[in-house]
Amino acid sequence: MHISQFTGFYPSRPFWAVSKVNFSEQSYDGWFHDQMVEEVFSDERETHTIKVCRDGRVMIRIESLEAIDDQVENIPIEETVKRWGDYLDYLNSYYLLLDSSTIEISNLAYFSLHEITNRDAFRIRYEDGKSVGENIAAESIASVFQMGRYLSSYRQDVPIEYDQRILMRQVISDDVIRHASEKFSAVVATPGLQKMLSSFAKSLSEYKVGNYETSIVLSWFITEEALSKLWQEHIEGLNEKFESGRRRVNRERKDFLTGRDFTISAISNLLELWGILPFEQFQKVDKVRGYRNKIVHSLGFVPGAGESQLALNVAKSMIGRIGNVEFTPSMGYSITGL
Repeated sequence: MHISQFTGFYPSRPFWAVSKVNFSEQSYDGWFHDQMVEEVFSDERETHTIKVCRDGRVMIRIESLEAIDDQVENIPIEETVKRWGDYLDYLNSYYLLLDSSTIEISNLAYFSLHEITNRDAFRIRYEDGKSVGENIAAESIASVFQMGRYLSSYRQDVPIEYDQRILMRQVISDDVIRHASEKFSAVVATPGLQKMLSSFAKSLSEYKVGNYETSIVLSWFITEEALSKLWQEHIEGLNEKFESGRRRVNRERKDFLTGRDFTISAISNLLELWGILPFEQFQKVDKVRGYRNKIVHSLGFVPGAGESQLALNVAKSMIGRIGNVEFTPSMGYSITGL
């Protein structure tokens, strides 16, 4: 028997993947459940697998994370916590790319993106290619969607196609899902990129509910990490080997150039002077750095939407520089009136 595990989630706004349920086909008892659980999209690769069901469930398997089960019999709790964190980075990355692809392909800002936590995600067990069990995300709206696969969870005195949970859904096309999955493959192929995208999703989530300070700080973490990577790549590019066998940048010199004496402010200035960071981009980076410092040092700075948007856009462009992955985030809010 072949056993495999996936980690799944539902976007907070439900959707039909590829096509909606055919409500005229009610000829047998399980007609609704069978259509809801149908895997309408699958992308299986050496490093990962993505499955999307008609009811909008997204399931992801990362081979490097699942391999731990095969190597360790009793997994320590610390390792389990870390693995959950790693999986959530991938899930948040895919959700961000799905949201972006819906905008890019269908010109539709459909999802109200939020951060996926371990309360929202759940594990699904497959045996010989068939789903046989799953955890219930009892503390999340995801549990409503999990139970929404069963006809018995709907009112019996109203035709199911008129239930609000059905009426609110729109179809997200195969092209959109495929586009997101292709970009996700590039993310999986670039170690560390999933953490940047996940942090961006968290920052965007905070922006959408008006938590501008948190959003700016999270965006700055992304920008700071990207600047450090560009700096390290530049130093490595200068590290030529002389005829004597000595390196231009030995360990001691590299430790100095990447140590505390070189602040991120100094690094961004040097990257601009060497033409690695365009001047206009440098100016934006410097502005966001100033916002972050005012927030962290409690200087009475109260940022607004404009400052948060700038921080997000700078972080997005830096992700593009590091990971060569472009995406289009939806900047709409996720709050209701008081």
